[in-house]
Amino acid sequence: MLANSVLGKLYGFWLYSAIFNFLRGIYRPFSRAFHNSAVVRFLSRAPKIEVYYQNSLTGRFINAVWFGLVHIFSRIMNALRTPAKHSVLVRWASGSFFCNFETIMCLVVFVMFVAPHAMWSNSYALLFAVGLFGLYFLMAAAGAREPVSPVALGFPLLLFVIACFTSLIFTSDRSDSFRVLLFFIAAFLFMYVFMADLADEKRLEKLMTAIYFTVMVTALYAVAQRFIGVDVSASYTDLSLNKGVPGRVYSTLDNPNNYAEFLVLFTPISVAWAMQRKSPTWRFIFSCGIALPLLALVMTYCRGGWLSIAVSAVVFVYYLDKRLIPVGIVACLLLVPFLPDSIMTRISTIFNSHDSSANHRIVAWQGMLNMIGDYGLTGIGMGPNTFAALYPDYALPGATKGVYHSQMLYLELFVEWGVLGFISFMWFILRHVKNSCFAIIRARGKALRYAVMGTCSAFCGIAILSIFEYIWFYPRILFAFFILLGIGSACLRMYGENLETKGVSNADKDHTG
Repeated sequence: MLANSVLGKLYGFWLYSAIFNFLRGIYRPFSRAFHNSAVVRFLSRAPKIEVYYQNSLTGRFINAVWFGLVHIFSRIMNALRTPAKHSVLVRWASGSFFCNFETIMCLVVFVMFVAPHAMWSNSYALLFAVGLFGLYFLMAAAGAREPVSPVALGFPLLLFVIACFTSLIFTSDRSDSFRVLLFFIAAFLFMYVFMADLADEKRLEKLMTAIYFTVMVTALYAVAQRFIGVDVSASYTDLSLNKGVPGRVYSTLDNPNNYAEFLVLFTPISVAWAMQRKSPTWRFIFSCGIALPLLALVMTYCRGGWLSIAVSAVVFVYYLDKRLIPVGIVACLLLVPFLPDSIMTRISTIFNSHDSSANHRIVAWQGMLNMIGDYGLTGIGMGPNTFAALYPDYALPGATKGVYHSQMLYLELFVEWGVLGFISFMWFILRHVKNSCFAIIRARGKALRYAVMGTCSAFCGIAILSIFEYIWFYPRILFAFFILLGIGSACLRMYGENLETKGVSNADKDHTG
C-alpha cells in the first residue's frame, strides 16, 4: 500500500540513486568512528554522582523514610488482612480490566485533557495526583506493586524540587507562589506514579492507547471548531500582518498556543503507538489517523508549534530510518505550492520585524535579562502575580503592560527559580534525553524502542517551542510535560539503560526482596 504511493516510489528511487550510495559510503566509516569514539564512551558512562547520591546520607534517608512508610502500612494491612483484602478500594484497583489501577490512570489522562477549558478546574488535577499516588502507595504496601524509591528519579530532580520549595523564601507574594507550588507537587506526583507503575510493556501499551485516543478526541474537537467557526482574536494574532488568517483553534484547552504545546508533547508518542500495531492493516489505519492531530496543529496557526513538530518528526524519523529524512524533506517542499494563503501568510510573518508577537517577546526577554541581573541567584519566586508585580520595574519603554511571564521557559526558570532551579532542571532534562538516545540505539524490543522514540522526539520538539513560550504557564501543559517525563523514565527503567540510576534499581530490589 505504502510502497505503491508517491512517497514510497520516491523512497525507492532515493535508495537506488547514485547520490545515496555515495553518501552512504562516506557516512559509514564516520558513523563507526563516532560510535566508538571517546565522546560516546564518555556520554554513555555511569556518572559517579548518582552512585554517590544513592549512597549518601540524603539518599539513604529518603530510602529509609520511603521503605519505612511502606513497611508500616504493610504491617497495618497485614493486621487487617481480611478486611483489607476484601475492601472495595483494593478490589477495584486490582480487579477487572475496567476496574484496575492502569485503567484509572488512563481515565485520568483522558479526562484531564478532553475536559473543555470552561469545565476544568486545576483542583481536579490535584485530587487526581494525590489519589493516584495514595492508591499506588497502598498497593505497594499490599505487595501488589514494586515500591520504587523516589531516589530512582535521580539527583538533578531532587535539586529542582528543593529549588521549588526554597523559592517560597524569596517570593514577594507567598500565597501566589504556594498556589503554583501545589501544581508542581501534583506534577511531581504524576511523574513518580507513571514512572513507578509502568513496569512492563502491557501497562505501557494500555496507557499509550489512552493517549492516542485522547489526542484524537481533542483533534476532532479542534477540527469541528474550525468548521463551526472560531473568532479571530487580536490577542493571539497580529491582524495587520495576518489578513485572511482565520480564527485559531484551541480545542479543549485555554488558547491555541496551549493546544499546540499539548500536540507537540503527545503526538509523537501517539505515532509510536500506531506504528507498533502488529496487524499491517491496523498499523496503516492508525498511522493515517495521525493526520488528524497534525491538521489540528496546522489550524492552531502556532508557528512555534509547526517548527517544533517538524523537529520532533526529524528526530523520530532519524531513529526509525534515517534514509527517510531526505525523502520527507523533498515531500514537504513539494507540498509548499499547495499550502493555503493563510498558512503562507503566517509563515512569512516569522521573519517580519514588525510582527507584534515577535516584538513583544524580544522586549520581554530584554526586560528579563535585566531582572536576572538582580535576581538570578535566588529567583523572584514562583507565580504569575509575583512576576507581574516586579516586571514593570525592569520593563523597557513601550513594553506591553500586564505581562505575567517571560514567554520563554529557559528565562522563566532563571527568573523564578534562580540559578539552582535553572541548572538542576536543565541537567535533569538533558540527562533524560541523553539516556533516551542511548536506549533507542541499544534497544532490541520493538514496542519499548518506539515508546522511547516517541518521548525523546517529543522532548526535542518541546525544547524548541520552549524558546518561544513559557509552556508551564497553563497547568494542564505542566501536568502533560511531567506525565510524559514519567512515561519516558518508566521506559528507561524497563530497558535497564538508565545508567545513572541502575544502582538505585538494584537498591530497591534489596529493600523489597
